[in-house]
Amino acid sequence: MINDSTRLQQHKTSVKYLAHYAEPEVLSLATFSEHHRYQHVLVIPAFQETVQFIERFIDSTLAEQQCLVIVVINQPDNDFGRQHQQDQIDLAQNIAKQGAKIWQQDNLSLIDINHASRNENANSAILMVNRYNQPIPSEQGVGLARKIGADLAVKLFITGNVLSAWVHSTDADAYLPDNYFSAHASDSLKLKNAVATCCNFYHHSNQQAIHQANLRYENALRYYVAGLKYAQSPYAYFTIGSILSFDMLAYCQARGFPKRSAGEDFYLLNKLAKLGEVTYLGDVTIKLDARPSQRVPFGTGPAVQNIMQLTEQGQDYLYYHPEIFTALKVCLQAFESLWQYRQQPELWFITLPENIQQALTDIGLRAFIAKQQSAKQAQFDKQLIVWFDSFKTLKFIHALRDFGLVNIALEQAIADAPFAIS
Repeated sequence: MINDSTRLQQHKTSVKYLAHYAEPEVLSLATFSEHHRYQHVLVIPAFQETVQFIERFIDSTLAEQQCLVIVVINQPDNDFGRQHQQDQIDLAQNIAKQGAKIWQQDNLSLIDINHASRNENANSAILMVNRYNQPIPSEQGVGLARKIGADLAVKLFITGNVLSAWVHSTDADAYLPDNYFSAHASDSLKLKNAVATCCNFYHHSNQQAIHQANLRYENALRYYVAGLKYAQSPYAYFTIGSILSFDMLAYCQARGFPKRSAGEDFYLLNKLAKLGEVTYLGDVTIKLDARPSQRVPFGTGPAVQNIMQLTEQGQDYLYYHPEIFTALKVCLQAFESLWQYRQQPELWFITLPENIQQALTDIGLRAFIAKQQSAKQAQFDKQLIVWFDSFKTLKFIHALRDFGLVNIALEQAIADAPFAIS
């Protein structure tokens, strides 16, 4: 049970975040009525989408669970965005048709779908955000779109308009299961120490070539996370924005989504994982539409497009060598004794294989040790894990690759790995 002192501190943290780091859209909520109250909040950025994802939500049982869906309709301010501005206008108009507009302020509109003809049991609403008339800077992309939505959710939680402390983040191509909200119940023992969750997922397309390319990329993602788990990394989780949920207080402590055109989920989770557990919900499975895309510079869409091109050319899709994860495991185990050698780190380094020594030097471990000379062991070990986070882990893996453990065919990597993928 959260005591009053803890609750007050959480409130102060959230208020400070909103005052100093939240996006200006939250100011438009000043006239939002206290009578608009919802149990859950779901954030969806939308660019080049049709209204189908909203219709799918209304048809689902989730719409019967008092959910506020925050849809951030956005477009980048580059030529690519301007080519598709009419798509955003059409989407906004079609969303407005799904119910009755009951509140509007600046670029925010609240659409009540309580009596939507698609589902007579619906008791939810859509908070539509217009970020196409004022386009998003292309370099800030989907990261800013997600941040706008999540910041609005935090504000509405503080004012009592949203009751659950979880922000659910997804995308228009996601099919959410019936147990999506219930899995995040406040009394769940599984989430006792969780600051974020990642749901199970799979991709699907009726087009065989796209489906197979997505399946290979999905296997790569599962292989990578399984490798991190095998190495006993504390950062072994999926970084997919459409399967992510997070605690509002932790989100505020992490200062929100980074404003990036891609990788915003990776960097947010990297910060959240230092505050608590990232829990995998294997029994909550989200179906994702498999589709190639160039809307972001990297991620699922571009990767799938690349795999399809390689397949057409008869080339293998190359991925990390399985020995990299064995080397990572050796490294993390060796970290347990590093504090004892902080005055003479060379004596510790020479106990490791040469490629691990090279990789750790390449990512700056020696500089870290030099700054921790006076630290006690508990503090040193804690700071080491914070320093060697998911980003440093990825840099370590890339260094090992550059120092000889080159990528091999994904299927061969999976077959040779000393661990299995789920």
